[in-house]
Amino acid sequence: MTAPQNALPSIGKALLLIGVGLVLFGCGLCLGAVATAVLTRPSLPRTSSAPIGSALDHPAPPGTAVVAGDLKIRVTDVVRPADDIVAGSIFNPQPGPGNEMMLVTVSITCRPEEGNTCSLAPVLDFLLVSPRGVHRPEWLVAGLPNLLSPGEISSGETVSGDLLFEVGKEETGLVLVYSECLGEDVAYLEAR
Repeated sequence: MTAPQNALPSIGKALLLIGVGLVLFGCGLCLGAVATAVLTRPSLPRTSSAPIGSALDHPAPPGTAVVAGDLKIRVTDVVRPADDIVAGSIFNPQPGPGNEMMLVTVSITCRPEEGNTCSLAPVLDFLLVSPRGVHRPEWLVAGLPNLLSPGEISSGETVSGDLLFEVGKEETGLVLVYSECLGEDVAYLEAR
């Protein structure tokens, strides 16, 4: 007896769904670990000798670069509200009641020796933290020409791009946090 011809595609679809599920589960674990590490990391004392960008309560001001591992990161622009920019596509998220979209532009330089690269996964590596909570970047976005893309950055190369967040209209004290997934290097940058 022979198996039906469409049995193999069904098995392939099942394996694909299982694989996608495992990847999403892993991303969820990573995001949770990053948020926990960022929010529970002991802060350095606020003194003139504490490096700027080294703690949540001592973020680097916009335009100031912070080194985190192999990367040098700086916030170069913030657009708030960015609702009109996001409204360019029906597929983009729309802010909920009392919220607005916020676009944070960052510049990132890969610092290791020539021939090495840096990995970047914006959805996993960045969070926006405020007294009200933690915001993750929107990742299903269409039509934004300068969205920060995941990938490899060559040694000495600088890339820039936008991160999109949904925040409360009255929310202040926003800090952009970079933490490589499950890594120890963290950078704190003002997003105002």
